[in-house]
Amino acid sequence: MNKSKFKFFIIFTIILFLLYHLISFFSTFHFYAAGSYPYAETYTLKYSEKEVINALEKLKLKNLDTKDKDTTDFWHDIYFDLGDKKMQTWTRSFDEKQTSFALVSVSTNKKSEWKLVNQDLGLFENILLKRKFEKEIIERLKIELKK
Repeated sequence: MNKSKFKFFIIFTIILFLLYHLISFFSTFHFYAAGSYPYAETYTLKYSEKEVINALEKLKLKNLDTKDKDTTDFWHDIYFDLGDKKMQTWTRSFDEKQTSFALVSVSTNKKSEWKLVNQDLGLFENILLKRKFEKEIIERLKIELKK
């Protein structure tokens, strides 16, 4: 092996080693994620929580369930179907004029196995799901809220 090939091999090995450790380092963040919904994809809407929930109901989403099962927590859980997937979302009042609306998890099968967004889904599945959610829910919701 000549000198230039050996240098290339050493540099390549070091880069792979660093990449491996960098990926391992970031994959441990889930141990330190704070809160009940650390992976939720959150959207801020400049409307009250009541207005957001009313607008969601006007969208006539399939199997929409806006009844808050636990009124003692900080979130208003909302479930509905988006295509062939069941979505778990929540709203949370930020103040009187702002509400956080979050995509939490998705169930893609009849066994109701929930997968957390930004955590349990594969990279491309996660990206596609969020794009579909933004296009079919968030954009429609913003239009409804402006009415």
